Amino acid sequence: MPRRLMLLLALASLAALTACATGGGPAAADQPQMLSIKGSLTYRARAALPPETVAITELKDPSAANGGVVAERRMDLQGKQVPIPFELDVDRAKLVDGRQYSVRAAFLLRGRPTWVSDPVAIAPQAGTIDIGVLDMKPYTALAFASDLQCGDRKVTVGFVGDVMRLTTGDRSFDMRPATSASGSKYEAVGDPSTTLWTKGSDAAVVVKGVSYPPCTKNTGTPAPFRATGNEPGWRLDIGETEMTFLASNGKKRVVTPTPAAEKSEGVRRYVAKSGGSDLTVTVFDQLCSDTMTGMPHPNTVVVLFQGKTLNGCGGDPVALLRGGEWVVEDITGARMVELSRITLAFGADGKVSGTASCNRYGAEYTLTGESLTIARSYATRMACDALLMDQERAFLEVLDKVHRFEMGPDATLILHTADRRAITARRTPH
Repeated sequence: MPRRLMLLLALASLAALTACATGGGPAAADQPQMLSIKGSLTYRARAALPPETVAITELKDPSAANGGVVAERRMDLQGKQVPIPFELDVDRAKLVDGRQYSVRAAFLLRGRPTWVSDPVAIAPQAGTIDIGVLDMKPYTALAFASDLQCGDRKVTVGFVGDVMRLTTGDRSFDMRPATSASGSKYEAVGDPSTTLWTKGSDAAVVVKGVSYPPCTKNTGTPAPFRATGNEPGWRLDIGETEMTFLASNGKKRVVTPTPAAEKSEGVRRYVAKSGGSDLTVTVFDQLCSDTMTGMPHPNTVVVLFQGKTLNGCGGDPVALLRGGEWVVEDITGARMVELSRITLAFGADGKVSGTASCNRYGAEYTLTGESLTIARSYATRMACDALLMDQERAFLEVLDKVHRFEMGPDATLILHTADRRAITARRTPH
C-alpha cells in the first residue's frame, strides 16, 4: 500500500476515535444555546385566582447583589386556575459555569405578590430541567409596598420574596439601598441610572436616566375633606359624591350630593340645597387653629346654614408636617452651631427621620386630635466634635418629649414639650 494512502487512512481512524470520545462531531457542536426550565405552579387552598392575576417565574443568581434576576417570564392568567404550567427559557451566555442558580415564582395582583414559592436550587448543566410542582404559599406584603403616581405615569413598588421591585409599564427592576444624604434612596441592581428616592411623603423616580414627574403615593379613593367647629359643635365631610353636615352638636343632619366647587385663587365654595335652605361652605387655603385644642389645620372654613354663620378649621393637620424637609433653626432659644444641620422629614408611613447634627435618627410619630408625640426608635453612633454632640443630645432629648405642634406666622414649625421647651424649624424648598 502506498505510503500516502496509509497516512490518509491513519488520519481518518484518528478522526473517528476523536468523534467517539466526544459524542460525535456534529452533535457536540450543536450544544443547546438555551436552557429550558419547566414546571407547574399550584397551591392547596380552595381559593380562585382573580382573572387579572399575573404569574411570574424567574431564574436568579443568589451570589449577585440582592440575588440578581438572570431571566424572567410573566404570564397574564386571564382567569386560568392552578395548576399553571410554565416554561422559562434562559440564554446560556448569561450563565457562569459551575455556579448554582435558583428558580422562584409568584402570583402578582396589581403589581403586588399574593402567593410565592420557596426558591429551588438548580445546576444548569442540562438542556432541559423539569423542577416539577412549585407549591405556592400566601404572601403578606411588606409595609413599604405602594403605588406611586408620577404625573401620568404609574409606578408600583412591591416585593418578590425579600427583594424590592419597582415596576413601571412593562419594565421591572430589582432595587437595593443606596447611600443618600437625606431620605431613603434605592437603585436598580446593576443599573445606577434607575433610582427611587423617597423623602417624607414625596418620591422621585428615574428610569434609565429619564426623570419622571414628582411622585405621590396613590392611596386609591381620596379621604373626605373634613372640617369641624365649636360652640356649637359641627362637622362637615365633603366626599367625591356626597356631602354630610352635622349641626347643633349632631342634632341636625344634612346629606346632599356633593356640588361642583366654585374655585378662585386660594378659595373654593360649595353651594347645596337642603329642605329649601341653602348650605354654603367656603374653604380658604389659610392656616387655622382649633379654638379648643389649638391643633393647627391647613384650611379655614366658613359655613352658612339657616341664617347662621359657623366658623371652623378643615383639612388634615398632618398635611402641614409632610411634603418636604424641615431644617431646625432653634432649640429652646439656642441657635445652631455654625455650619451644622439638623433636619426632620415626616413620612406618610408614620415615621420621622433626619440628621441630628452628627448622626442619622429615626422615630415614629402619632398625631391625634389634640397632640403630636414622637417616639425615637434608632440613631446611628458616629462621634463628632464636642459642640455637635452636645447640640445633638439637646435636640434628641427635646424631640423625645414633644407633645404638640404649631405653625408660626412666618411659616415655621414649632414643636412643643410639656415643660415649655421647643424646637423651631423651617421647611426647605422642594
